[in-house]
Amino acid sequence: MTMINRRHMIGLMGATAISGCAPAIPTVQLGDDPFEGGIGGTGIVGLMTGTGSVLVNGLRVEVPSDASLFMAGQPVGSDALVSGVALSIVAAMRSGRFEARRVDVDIPLIGILQRQATGFAVNGTPLMIEADIATSNVTGRRVAAHGVWQPDGTVRTSLITPASGADVVSGVLALGSDVGWQIGQTPVIPPAGLRLTAGQFVVARGAFMDGVLTASSVQVGRFRQGAETIRQLSVEGYLEPVATAPGFAVSGLGHSFDQRLALSPFASHRALYFGPYDGRFRARRAVLLPDDAHLRAALLRPEDDATFATGLVGQAARPVSTR
Repeated sequence: MTMINRRHMIGLMGATAISGCAPAIPTVQLGDDPFEGGIGGTGIVGLMTGTGSVLVNGLRVEVPSDASLFMAGQPVGSDALVSGVALSIVAAMRSGRFEARRVDVDIPLIGILQRQATGFAVNGTPLMIEADIATSNVTGRRVAAHGVWQPDGTVRTSLITPASGADVVSGVLALGSDVGWQIGQTPVIPPAGLRLTAGQFVVARGAFMDGVLTASSVQVGRFRQGAETIRQLSVEGYLEPVATAPGFAVSGLGHSFDQRLALSPFASHRALYFGPYDGRFRARRAVLLPDDAHLRAALLRPEDDATFATGLVGQAARPVSTR
């Protein structure tokens, strides 16, 4: 979660209010390919919504036996790929199909599920738990809380599973806690001597005690392998305001948008973003998503043997304009 000052927030609120009065964004400019003919490797970041290959962000991705699979930085088997987990995939297009080279299950939070007055938290970060997720049998136990980060530094939780091992928090590093660093609402003390930069995506592993995660290891970057091959991106999430152009970033992910993009029309929505990547994300299309998990899965399910869901090219899709 990025810290901004009050003056910048007021300016952003004004810009958002003005954009809310603007005419609807036309969709006639969009073609049938969410990436609009982009070439090169593809980075896919979002929640898995179904099986039958891996369904994520309205895309069908094959996972061959030689693909590398990791969860919180540790090697895992294909049984870790279940609906509700947050995935970062490096993929290539082969004969009209996406084929994964590496899949990372980047769990936002691993730790003890604690009840609070207003709900639940893991490692001090509150959860917004979807209605059909049971918590009675895991409260007070170590869990993995899967989901997406929200602009207020909480996690909208799509899946809770039993977990073991170290406490983990995965997200964007920010300044602002009493100990200096935080991810979401979890204060983090990194290993001594490690140089970090605000805005980086990190996976911090360690022990959460007395309200602080003391990290024994930190991995930096969302795509730990194959990032040099990525030429296009698909990213799911909520926007949060930041102090640098274009004024927004995807909460908890740290992807840098092209500075010319006009993103304020999408500021209050959960959405998918598609477009080229050249060190900055030049998103060309935004697909608005319902928060309800079942409606979202239905919208994003490709037809049998199809690579793209029809929802990526329908009325939910909007072009992202430039300024």
